[in-house]
Amino acid sequence: MKYPPIEKEALAIVWAVERFRIYLIGITFELETDHRPLETVFTRTSRPTLRIERWLLRLQAFTFNVVYRKGSANLADCLSRLASHVDDVSWNEESEVFIRRIAVETLAVLNDDRDDDFDENTEVEIKAIQEAAAIDITEVVKETKSDEELSAVQKAIMTHDWRNSVVKPYVAFQNELSYINGLVMRGSKLVVPRTLRSRMCQLAHEGHPGQSVMKSRLRDKYWWPNMDGETVKLCESFEGCRLVHCANPPDPMSRRSLPEKPWIDLAIDFLGPMPSGEYILVIIDYYSRYMELEIMTKITAQETIQRLKRIFRTWGYPRTITLDNGKQFVSKEFGNFCKTLGIHLNHSTPYWPQANGEVERQNRSLLKRLKISNALYGNWKTELDDYLILYNNSPHSVTGQAPSELLQNRKLRYKLPQLDDLSSTPPSTEFRDRDTQKKFLSLSLERESNPHSEAYETPKRLTPITARLRSP
Repeated sequence: MKYPPIEKEALAIVWAVERFRIYLIGITFELETDHRPLETVFTRTSRPTLRIERWLLRLQAFTFNVVYRKGSANLADCLSRLASHVDDVSWNEESEVFIRRIAVETLAVLNDDRDDDFDENTEVEIKAIQEAAAIDITEVVKETKSDEELSAVQKAIMTHDWRNSVVKPYVAFQNELSYINGLVMRGSKLVVPRTLRSRMCQLAHEGHPGQSVMKSRLRDKYWWPNMDGETVKLCESFEGCRLVHCANPPDPMSRRSLPEKPWIDLAIDFLGPMPSGEYILVIIDYYSRYMELEIMTKITAQETIQRLKRIFRTWGYPRTITLDNGKQFVSKEFGNFCKTLGIHLNHSTPYWPQANGEVERQNRSLLKRLKISNALYGNWKTELDDYLILYNNSPHSVTGQAPSELLQNRKLRYKLPQLDDLSSTPPSTEFRDRDTQKKFLSLSLERESNPHSEAYETPKRLTPITARLRSP
């Protein structure tokens, strides 16, 4: 394989993610690599090579972050770093600590008369994995006094001096904070010391109630800065909750194929009501993104049919129309009208406007312009006309060409100057020759049918004469 190293590393990521697709689809995960450039390649703002870009498209169904990890610390890099020699290490001491930890975990009892050589770090670890013990109010008072942050808050409450950087998270709530009987309170809620917050979250999570119930339990009587964030983080860290968590992410976005020619596939929708009580019928061509607008006072099926007839009279009948499930669109009258013209209707899923995303996106842009015109000018209909001709004559961000150019094969003339205005040569003379020939033939036939008509009599040619003028 003659790929450069960065493409080989990227291909390895593609292979690994697709290999474990059934485990990774629908969740957010981190992907560790010892190739630092891939951190930039797998970002939204990167501009990789075409080969890597095709690979990125294959991974769009997955949600992940690429994180750099040094090769010596990367478990997947072990085969390239096999040790050639291992020094003899005595494991007796560490094994003894490990055995003691297993015994304590099994018995769930911590004896006060432990051996003096018992590792203190191991003791802390054992306490962390034990079931969280109940918290007494006297313990809260004790921990509040020893907590550096709450001690600074207590001092700030007494002195009304909140300039200390330690109490910065509490400044916004200084008018709600008080110090009563050795406890810091925010209103009627107890401010929990830092050392007890983890245990408090564990106690609130007993029974695995879920994030919402867990936060409700704590919000009722307790508070500390960023309590909700820490609560969610702890809830997501429990292995049991992660195993049974049933996330239902949306399906990967599917692309709509571009029609083969203009005005074949359309999308229509209503926008409104406007401040005047009127509605706007929005019609978008999927191929060219050309837009037509109709202002309507009634949005019945009969009135909608009349407006569509007016537009179809100019551009012709489409093949398909994508629309929502409005009562005028699902009516029998509208269905028969489209069936008579050979138009197939694609109704979007109820309460799912993304299915008709093209026209919904234009509705959002139109609504923005209407708000501006209503705030500054007042005449939204005039502004709507100006926006429509500007939109249809401006290059679209997706196609790169103006909608009018794709639909009509010409650019509409606008207020801005164009070089085409200086050109006096017509783009084609064939139709001009045919027009002149047709007019000449018609004139000849008229003369033959009525030879005595003065209207078609050929004027006599005058004989030129020579004249002399005398200067005065």
